[in-house]
Amino acid sequence: EAAAFERLHGQYEMNGVFYKDWSTRLIGPQSAAAYKGAEAGLAASGQKHYEQEMADYKRDSAAQQAADKQIFGTQGLSNDPTAVATRRCLELGGSSAGCVGKGFMSGFKDLIGFTPEAEEELTGPGKAGVVLSGLYKNPATVTTLGFGESGVTIGGCGKLVDDSHGYTIDKRPSSARVTVDNEPNPIVLTMRPDGGLTGPGLIDVKGRIIVGYHTVTSTLMINGVPATPDQCNGPCQTSTRVPDYAPAMGRCSIGSLAMPPSPKPAPATAQPAKDSGITSLVTGLADMLSPGGGAPIGGGGGLRMTGKYSDGRLLLDFSGNSLILDCGQAHVRQPYAVENAPNTFVIHVQNSGGPFTLALEPDNSLRGAGSTSVNGRLVTGMNGDDVAFAPHSESCEVGTFRPKTGATAATSVATATPAPAPVMTPATPVSGSTAAGGAGMNLAISTSFPGGANPLAGKGVTLMSERFDTLLRKIGAPIAAKDTPGRAAAEYSANCLPPKSCPGYAAAMHPYYVGKGTFDSTGNIILTVPVPAGTYFVFCSAVGPDGPLIWDVPTKLNAGDNTVTLTAGNAELIH
Repeated sequence: EAAAFERLHGQYEMNGVFYKDWSTRLIGPQSAAAYKGAEAGLAASGQKHYEQEMADYKRDSAAQQAADKQIFGTQGLSNDPTAVATRRCLELGGSSAGCVGKGFMSGFKDLIGFTPEAEEELTGPGKAGVVLSGLYKNPATVTTLGFGESGVTIGGCGKLVDDSHGYTIDKRPSSARVTVDNEPNPIVLTMRPDGGLTGPGLIDVKGRIIVGYHTVTSTLMINGVPATPDQCNGPCQTSTRVPDYAPAMGRCSIGSLAMPPSPKPAPATAQPAKDSGITSLVTGLADMLSPGGGAPIGGGGGLRMTGKYSDGRLLLDFSGNSLILDCGQAHVRQPYAVENAPNTFVIHVQNSGGPFTLALEPDNSLRGAGSTSVNGRLVTGMNGDDVAFAPHSESCEVGTFRPKTGATAATSVATATPAPAPVMTPATPVSGSTAAGGAGMNLAISTSFPGGANPLAGKGVTLMSERFDTLLRKIGAPIAAKDTPGRAAAEYSANCLPPKSCPGYAAAMHPYYVGKGTFDSTGNIILTVPVPAGTYFVFCSAVGPDGPLIWDVPTKLNAGDNTVTLTAGNAELIH
């Protein structure tokens, strides 16, 4: 009976003719009129509510758009740290992949409060002044001097390993002297008019020799436990021979040394090659680690500048062997040259908006005169790899530029020099199409590629607290369980570099970065990192003659000086 009742109940509810007939019989005219009036009232009330909501929405949208214009500018571009850093990198000529990576890095640092000011408190303001760059050598002898901003590497001195030493530059009337830290006596070199150096000849050099080796074994860990053979894409354990050192004295000849050759200019008709496949991914990763985000720098060797200088409005940033000019909102990367003049060092800034000259003073300031225009470009829109720019120029006075407060003078100048006269060259406007926690550990990273060019020269390098594949697994990045560090880096690049992006993963990776830098023109660098003793990983990438190379080399850091050498043998070749 219950089932029969349910069938009839459902039939009557679904029977439209039956429902209409009984509704007419049961609801009289007065009730029907009241019902229709209620329906009309509800409809009118609903329409009024809808219209009010739409008016509120339009008013709020207009207010939001006005606020956006006030905050972000008329271009409607975000001013969050990630976007600002990415745009600036692109405006200075960086690649899309390199700049997006740098943008994420800047945004994450701002998020955790690790601003440039906080970073400077940790690492210090660094040096400012004239330095040397590049490899000085003599074809007739084996000893070489590889100069960089932070030190000079003495190579080929008997059985001594290549080691870094500090150095200073002293400018005296009609001479320039370079003094290299050494025991028992410093190595004193004089600079010749051709830019080369003349040393003392035979001299004793204190350094280190290799007295043996020990083996460091690394085990692939997944979720905190050793991986099983079926989880490893290759060996589950890798072993590295690490040299043991002892102090020693060497005797070598440091005589006449030629300055590094100037970089060869690219042919005017040359077009940048478009990489494809895995080579493109590794190139993008290398751009992200490089100082200019992949922008062409190529400042060459010899006398160079380092540090940041300002006269209040015009800012000069000599870093990564290049110069960035900032004038208001206009900024551009420009070439420069350092001249060993009779009484001081003179910096010739080859600015497209008007070249100018600066003289280095005894107080480490730079003095100039006149004015210049900075012809830069600003990003007006971004859609994946497609970036739109608009030219932007501003003019600034060229006066006295002082180094950043606290910066150590890299050069000693004995005689004050009058400000150079303004360079009377008309400014050339640029067109939109052509504008462009612990004790400090020292880790000396050297590279060795006998018989060929050094692919790591000028490339970026990062010191990490975890293997690259391990940290990617810890943050849940899209890589396979069996991936090696190199393969993991390639897969991360394929999934997370432009036109794709993984901002969450990029931010999660940065706590594992403990130090970074850029190899000098000889492929050497010294990193000073405030970390406790332990095992860390030297991570970098380059494209070698046989294909992309990725290094993720473990190294044990102890208080004081530490060394590691990168070769093709301890890199992972990616096919």
